[in-house]
Amino acid sequence: MRKLLFALGLLCLTTTNAQIKRVDQPSSEEIGKIAPMGSLSIKIEKSGDTYNFLYQDVKFTQIKEFKSFSFKDVDNAFEELYKIIMDGFDNPPADDIMIELPEGYLWLGFTKALGVVNFRFGHSVTNDGSVIGFSQWLTKKQTQKLFGKR
Repeated sequence: MRKLLFALGLLCLTTTNAQIKRVDQPSSEEIGKIAPMGSLSIKIEKSGDTYNFLYQDVKFTQIKEFKSFSFKDVDNAFEELYKIIMDGFDNPPADDIMIELPEGYLWLGFTKALGVVNFRFGHSVTNDGSVIGFSQWLTKKQTQKLFGKR
């Protein structure tokens, strides 16, 4: 009887250890980031063929809340997004530019103040204009750094 209980206990112990399995994460490459005074504001990483954007939502002043969105680089989508943003710096549109993502929508907003054009993005899971979060306003130079072009 004692041997039977020992065998059952050993069997249960072996089965519980087999329930978890280690999963290897694909390595990610940092494309660029904006971190004024060492505090992360926006970061772009590439993992395989997927670009991940992580940004601090500026809607909240007292809370550091980070939001994210991602998309695959199908048909050179990352470079196309960069080109649309750079064109917006040269010729700022009156209204926000809306881009459809696999998991929602991305709004590109431009404003011109004192002769300087600034850009920010917002993203949402619906197309009705209800934005989940906004990034900080970026200059052209900061945007180039963020997209790894400098």
